Amino acid sequence: MIDWSKTSWTFRLVLMALMVALLVAVDEALAFIPFLQLVTFTIVMCYCVFGYKFTVVVLFIYVTLDCLISGGMWPLFVSIPVMFVAWLFLPTLLNYSKLVKGSIFKKLWVIVPITAIHGFIYGQTFAVVTTLIYNSDTWDLFYRGWLGWTMADIPWEVAQCIVGAVTVGLMLPPVYMAAEKALRRYSVNHPNNNEKLIDE
Repeated sequence: MIDWSKTSWTFRLVLMALMVALLVAVDEALAFIPFLQLVTFTIVMCYCVFGYKFTVVVLFIYVTLDCLISGGMWPLFVSIPVMFVAWLFLPTLLNYSKLVKGSIFKKLWVIVPITAIHGFIYGQTFAVVTTLIYNSDTWDLFYRGWLGWTMADIPWEVAQCIVGAVTVGLMLPPVYMAAEKALRRYSVNHPNNNEKLIDE
């Protein structure tokens, strides 16, 4: 991970812009293929390489742009915070991987299940909020509404669970190594030597 206390604001902003652009690109490029997305993998990679705070900022910008581009069933003042919270669960849960000592490869057995679990958490965030908006008059109506939204969303939740876990398990090690190597090369060649990478 990057020690942000040693980096310039320009360096951080450029990396954030690149990550936001990558998230929007992988989202839009695969939007026409049902059940296939690389957003989950990209967020996990962003967390593993750049850390929690960096990922939170990137997520907020990405979610805002995504809601502006694609719209949704709610006004922006509802869709943006709900989607942001839904995605925020992922890096927040990934913070528990810090309890495992060692390299990213030793933590993979924790990161992959967390990614899979998040597929259901993401869907349930929208199911609960949608039910609160449309079916919150009584507890019975809320329960039946939540059950209906959940049943309708199960295929998407299962797909996000499987695709997220598989892509992270297969792609994270080589992509992480490539990103870390590139960043270390930049830090060595930087004339002011103010870009430092540290272990967790």
